Amino acid sequence: ALDATKTALERNKLGQFATPTVLAREILAYGLSLLPGDKPVRFLDPALGTGAFFSALLETLKNKPLSIAKGYEVDSHYGLPARDLWTGAGLKVELEDFTRATPPGPGFNLLICNPPYVRHHHLESSEKLRLQEKSKAATGIKLSGLAGLYCHFLALSHRWMSGGGIAGWLIPREFMDVNYGGELKRYLLNEVTLLRIHRFDPNNVQFDDALVSSAVVWFKKEKPPVGHTVEFTYGGTHAAPAISRRISSDELAKEAKWTRFPRLKIRAKTKTPI
Repeated sequence: ALDATKTALERNKLGQFATPTVLAREILAYGLSLLPGDKPVRFLDPALGTGAFFSALLETLKNKPLSIAKGYEVDSHYGLPARDLWTGAGLKVELEDFTRATPPGPGFNLLICNPPYVRHHHLESSEKLRLQEKSKAATGIKLSGLAGLYCHFLALSHRWMSGGGIAGWLIPREFMDVNYGGELKRYLLNEVTLLRIHRFDPNNVQFDDALVSSAVVWFKKEKPPVGHTVEFTYGGTHAAPAISRRISSDELAKEAKWTRFPRLKIRAKTKTPI
């Protein structure tokens, strides 16, 4: 109903693509499975929308205790209804631009987000510079001027996570192949432990085009161990993917196009490592 009061152009400019309920539950169930035992959940969604991921969290939490839950939403068109809907359930909704917010004291150990897919040409030059500076301060990497807003959301969230915390990002898969994604991939390989990247099969999908061309990127906030391998999955669900393959981080650092995986094997490398 809220989407219907906005034009497709308005939502596209702000990068607003709603997460389907079924997918939100699948993502939350998998994210929770990566958290240790009965450790209290400290949940954050930096781009809340109407709260699809928080709703899914409540349905999949089971016996895990929920310590804190917070969501940021810059658009009051969605943020105010979300506040009315979820405040009583324990979610603190901040009507604020996440990229301008200050991280609180204790970090969050479960961050799940479908960030705004705003292309770089919708960002003013001054805004790009601000985001680049903040992203570099948070992660040590300088994102390209061609990087979309979602890349900065992912980078800025680094300071919001606790050590060992789990993050799941539903983001455009284009970062896996394009030049501007190089710095983002360097972050995923060197600054955190990249656990898994799951992509959807466009021939068997329940979602719109924006989600068909997306990937769910999972990582833990800790440096990767020596000899680490990353799971690439395609099709099906997180619990039952159609194809799965593990690729070493060392090999990934030399591979320019990650969408080759998991269907194709590593080939001979000549590229300088990421």
